[in-house]
Amino acid sequence: MAHNPATDEAPEMARTSNLIRRHGRWYFNKAYPKELWPVVGRSPFRLALNTDALEQAQRMRGHAEQRYWAAVDAARKKLGEVVPRALSEVEAVAIVSRWFLQRNADLDHWHLHEPTPPEGWQDAVNGNEVGAADATRRLGTNDIAAYAPLAARVLEAEGIKVDPASSGYRTLLQLLVRANKELSRIDLARLQGDFGYRPSDPVFLSALNAPPTPRRTVGDLIDAYEREKAPSWAPSTKAAHGPAWRLLKDVLGSSRDVATLTRDDGRRLFDTVKALPKGLGKVKSLTGLTVPQAVERAARDGLPVIGPKTVNGSYMAFLSAAFGWAVKEQWLSANPVAGLTAVDAVDAADKRDPFTVDQLRTIFGAAPWSPRDPEPRGKPLHFWGPLLALFHGMRRGEIAQLAVADVTAVDGVTVMLVRPGQDGQRVKTKGSRRMVPVHPELQRMGFLTFVAQQQRAGSHQLFSGEEPNSRGQWGDGFSDWFTRLLVARSVSGKRLGLHSFRHNFEDRLRAAGLRGSDIGKALAGRARQGGSDSGDTYGSGYAATQLAEALALIEYPGLDLSRLHVGTVEAPQRPF
Repeated sequence: MAHNPATDEAPEMARTSNLIRRHGRWYFNKAYPKELWPVVGRSPFRLALNTDALEQAQRMRGHAEQRYWAAVDAARKKLGEVVPRALSEVEAVAIVSRWFLQRNADLDHWHLHEPTPPEGWQDAVNGNEVGAADATRRLGTNDIAAYAPLAARVLEAEGIKVDPASSGYRTLLQLLVRANKELSRIDLARLQGDFGYRPSDPVFLSALNAPPTPRRTVGDLIDAYEREKAPSWAPSTKAAHGPAWRLLKDVLGSSRDVATLTRDDGRRLFDTVKALPKGLGKVKSLTGLTVPQAVERAARDGLPVIGPKTVNGSYMAFLSAAFGWAVKEQWLSANPVAGLTAVDAVDAADKRDPFTVDQLRTIFGAAPWSPRDPEPRGKPLHFWGPLLALFHGMRRGEIAQLAVADVTAVDGVTVMLVRPGQDGQRVKTKGSRRMVPVHPELQRMGFLTFVAQQQRAGSHQLFSGEEPNSRGQWGDGFSDWFTRLLVARSVSGKRLGLHSFRHNFEDRLRAAGLRGSDIGKALAGRARQGGSDSGDTYGSGYAATQLAEALALIEYPGLDLSRLHVGTVEAPQRPF
C-alpha cells in the first residue's frame, strides 16, 4: 500500500485533539470563543489531566470537555454583566493598524492569486473611486457614525467590549474611515498594476513600515509572568497576587494590548488601588461587582479603604514587578506604574481604629452628655473636647490649648484658629496651622454660648486650668480621662483613644468626597500645597465660607445627638 501522509496523520490528530503534553503530563486545552475574550482573556481553557499516559488522557477528555462548556456558559453569563470599558486613543490606533495590515495582506493575496476578471475590472475601479471619495467626504464633514457596525466587528475580533462614550471610540471610527480610504486607493493601484503604492496617511504608512510584533494582552502578561515566576512562589504568595490580577483585568481589560499602555493607564490603576475598600472580596454588598463598580459603591457607602502599606507593599509592588518583567521582555517600552507610591499622611504612632457607630452611641450615651443639663457638669473640656474631636478632627493638644481668642468671626463665619500661642501653645506641623469653622452641630449644642461665658469671665484659656506637660505637650490629662471612660464603658478595639475620633473624621471626609482633596486637607490640618502662612485663611487658600460649606458635609449617619441641642445660640461678644 502506498504511503499517504494525509491519511496517516489524521488518526494521530484525532487521538490528541484538544490534548497537549507539557513536561511529560497531559492537559486538556481548548480555545474560548472570541466573543468571550473580554471576560476570560485570550488564553485557552486548560485543565490538568494528571496523567502521563495518552490512553488515560483520552478517557478523561470527555469529562474535561464538559468542564470546558460549563466554563463557556459561565463566561457568557458574566459577559452580559461586563461593563464596557473605556478605549484609549493609543489603543484605537493599534487596533485599527492591525486591522489595516490584515486587510492590506488580503488585498495582496487576492490580486496575486485571485485576480479580478476582465469583465469585472471597470466595476472594481469605479467601486474603489467611489469608496475613496465617500471616505474623504465623511472625514471632511465628520460624518463617521455609519462606520459603527464595522467598529463593532473589529472590536469583537479583538475581544474587546468598549464604552462608545470614551474618547478612543470616536478616534477608532475616524481611523476606520481613514483606513478604508487608503485601502480603496491601494486596491485601485493594484488593479492598475501598481504594486508599489504606499499610503499617504502617516498612521498606516507607519504601520506598514514597522517591523511585525505579536499582539500581547494583559491576560497574556499575567499568564506568562506567572509561568516564569509562580513555580518559586509559596501558595500564599500566589494567592496574594490574585487581587492584583483581578484589578488589572477589571480596570484595563484582559484583552487590552500591553504595548498600548501609557502612564495615564498607570495612574488610573494607582488611583483605583488607593480607593479600594478594605476586605473587597469579603464585603457582602460588593459581591459580584467589578473592581471599578466596587470602588464606586464603597465610596458611596463610606466604607474604609486600604492603607498606604497595602497600596504600596501589595498591589503596586505586584503590578510594578509584572510590568517591569514586561519591559525586560520587550513587551513594553516603559513601566506605566514606576515610582507611583502612596504617601502615608498618618504617623505610624497615630494609627488606630475609628469608633463604630455603636461605640459612638455608647460613648455619648451617658454622662457628661446624657442626660443633658442646661449647664454640663464637670470639666467643660470633658464635655466639649470629644465633640470637637468628632466633628472637626482636631488633635487632643489642639483642643486642650485653645484660647478664648482663638474662637472668632471671619467674613461672618464663626471659626476656631489652630495656631501657636503666647502660653506655649503649638501646632504639630506647619500644615496643622489652620482656620476651622465651628460645625453646625456644635453651634446647635450651645458651644458659642460657652465661649461667650468664658469671654465674660475674662478667661484666657477656653478650657480653664489646662496646662502643657514638661515636654510642652497639651492634653495629657484629657487623653487619660477619656481612656478611663472607654474602659468604664467597655468600649474596646485596636488602640482606641481620643485620636480615634480623628480617624472617624477622615472617614467622613471620604464619605463626603473630600478625603485627600486640598480642602479636606485644610480642614484636617494635613500637609498641602500652595498656601502661605499669613492672612485669615491660615494658608489653606479657602475662604471661611467655603470651609464652612465643606465642613457642614461631615455627618454621622446613625448617631443622633439632637438631645444635646439647646434653644438659643449665643455668639462670642467680640470677634478677633
